[in-house]
Amino acid sequence: MSDSELRRIIAEGATFMDVLKYLSGREGKPLTPMRFLWIFQHELRISFVESRNILDCFDPAMNPTVDIGQINERGRQLLGMANLDAEDDVPETPY
Repeated sequence: MSDSELRRIIAEGATFMDVLKYLSGREGKPLTPMRFLWIFQHELRISFVESRNILDCFDPAMNPTVDIGQINERGRQLLGMANLDAEDDVPETPY
């Protein structure tokens, strides 16, 4: 799957929490930390190492554990690493 909508909302400056909300509703199942990492690595081409650091801001159910402003600030830096030109067809998330 290649998600042009995901890349579009990031390019338009969506907050990190808006991106997570989009991803949570995209496939009709809860966004887990493993799915989050898979999507960021395979669809946005953001390294696993960079992506996993922001998970410190969430509990295992992906509920924020710190101030949302802090998450959005850290998330903006992370989303700035995304390859928004990637058009490769990536496999469906296994998680």
